[in-house]
Amino acid sequence: MKRFATGAAAAAAIGAAAVGLTSVASGGSFGTPAAIPVRPVAVSAPIPLDPPPAPGLPSPDELSLLCNRVTDPGAGYTDKAPLVAGGIPPDQGRDADHQLRKAYRDGKFPQQYTVANIQPAGPGQATADVTIAGPKLAAPVTQNLTFVNQGGTWVLRQDSAQALIQAAVA
Repeated sequence: MKRFATGAAAAAAIGAAAVGLTSVASGGSFGTPAAIPVRPVAVSAPIPLDPPPAPGLPSPDELSLLCNRVTDPGAGYTDKAPLVAGGIPPDQGRDADHQLRKAYRDGKFPQQYTVANIQPAGPGQATADVTIAGPKLAAPVTQNLTFVNQGGTWVLRQDSAQALIQAAVA
């Protein structure tokens, strides 16, 4: 019973202190409105965004969509061939399809591809850091991939497509 009485007394003291602080913060005595105006700390502070890509370079969203399409376990390699510079050889395509379907069955999809640091890499080429995150990846994986502009459409260079698929199924 003594503990209960001590606890109740402590709660009452804390409550009284809170009322006293409220009274001081509101300008003094009870019932008197505060005369101190409230000012916001940050007014219209812009959210920092990645700078737009240089003219002639693909956007992060465009490259992210491309990565999603290349690693789509529901699409066959023949549908993906136009997304890779020079196409996809049949043996590599069938192997990639098998690995992607297995990764899907293992719960490694859906994956998210975040693209940053898009840089020119020669005439009609660009590199970008692509970060892959997925439900079975212990930590996001970042790879620097190369993209090629083929007649106004950005596609993955063959070695970059292979590296992306390997990271997606790992």
